[in-house]
Amino acid sequence: MAREERPVDDSYYEQERIPLLSQGDIFRDVPLAYPSPAEQLLLDESEEVGVRAFLSGPLDFGPAMLITPTCSMRAQQAEGYSHPVRTLVPLLPLETFLEARVVKPDSIGLARKYDALINYMYLPPCEIEELDFSLPESFALLYMPVTLHHDFIDGNRMTQLAVDGARQLQRKLVWFDSGWLESRELFDPPMD
Repeated sequence: MAREERPVDDSYYEQERIPLLSQGDIFRDVPLAYPSPAEQLLLDESEEVGVRAFLSGPLDFGPAMLITPTCSMRAQQAEGYSHPVRTLVPLLPLETFLEARVVKPDSIGLARKYDALINYMYLPPCEIEELDFSLPESFALLYMPVTLHHDFIDGNRMTQLAVDGARQLQRKLVWFDSGWLESRELFDPPMD
């Protein structure tokens, strides 16, 4: 299969397509829960059947993209949602990857043109002046999902992926999870 170029930048985002959450929605101020060493260990000895240990440490907040499939969130027989669990992946600025030397500078051109890094999804910059939201050129960390209750992200959605961006997300998730890379045109994400 010939190498497929990623969608053009201006076909990635729509500000608000629908009121209910969908796979590919982007949120601000999400607790990202990066794995890090604990600052302290707390023991709960009030339990009669053993001791529970609680770890605490630094907790970063930042932008994240919803990867929970739309059909598994939505209620099948009623309005709204079927359960409160959401899975998101952190979004980090491309500059962070360059500074940390995680991605080689010569790979950036390939990411911009083909989005060909299996562990990451390239996202072009997004600026929404009326919401005071700016997302620089970024990577979604597909290998680092964060699972949260709906209430943590409720009201913090800044934008949604448009059709081409949603197809690219589904293509990337399938490639990341299975190693199988298909054409973006085979994917038909629900957009309502």
